[in-house]
Amino acid sequence: MPVVRSLIENERVNAALAWLVACSIVVAAVATVLRGSFLWATLATVIVALALVPPIVRRDALVMAPWEVLTVAAIPIWVRLYGTLPIAGFLTVSAIALLVTVELDAFTPIEMSPRFSVAFVVLATMAVAGLWVIAQWVSDVVLATSFLTTKDELMWDLVYATAFGGLAAVLFVVYFHRHDTASEGRRGRSGDPS
Repeated sequence: MPVVRSLIENERVNAALAWLVACSIVVAAVATVLRGSFLWATLATVIVALALVPPIVRRDALVMAPWEVLTVAAIPIWVRLYGTLPIAGFLTVSAIALLVTVELDAFTPIEMSPRFSVAFVVLATMAVAGLWVIAQWVSDVVLATSFLTTKDELMWDLVYATAFGGLAAVLFVVYFHRHDTASEGRRGRSGDPS
């Protein structure tokens, strides 16, 4: 989608904000480890690792995912520092799927149609949710935690994650379509055909 590429037109501002958000996630991950919540620290680390893939691969610190997407991924991590939010895990999982989708679309030759990107975000969310459930199970077995208490709760967790994946996918399409329309309007007024 050329729409994501237009989001990163002002690379310096985007990179500065994205690096700020990424650094705040690192701080949140360290604080989460100090509180003994290793699974949440792992999720925060995954978000930071995904954020660092484009600048490492391109060897350019200005090549970052849109700061808005990183902020969406960071919000549940930050919220978990100050309390509990029952849907934080689902938000984080769908945000990771959204971040992967944006980076694939923006920084690779892959171009996704809006319909495909919706399906991709939902399926990626379901896959990450499955990995999250496995991590919770391993934590319950190895560390004697009690993340998974009943099978019904497990199934509803997967349903909620899928629902949040669908919401993230719709927001992805609406946000980037709106931004693409605004970019085309600016280009049309300036007389620049590119």
